[in-house]
Amino acid sequence: MQEYLARSFDERSENFTKLFAVVDEALEAHNMTALALGLESVVKLAASSPFQDLRTVEETSAALSNPNHQWDF
Repeated sequence: MQEYLARSFDERSENFTKLFAVVDEALEAHNMTALALGLESVVKLAASSPFQDLRTVEETSAALSNPNHQWDF
């Protein structure tokens, strides 16, 4: 679980770095369209959370630990 969260936050950090580079380039080029798209992407990433999937991960872990769990495919 901790490894999953660590990887998720590492990935988010990399994504924020790339997105802010896009925003900086758009500002330097006075490209308002690219700036708007870059900022929109930053806001969307900030609104998302690696904790959203935590419940699913916990449920999956519990199911894997339960020898009586029935899997439906």
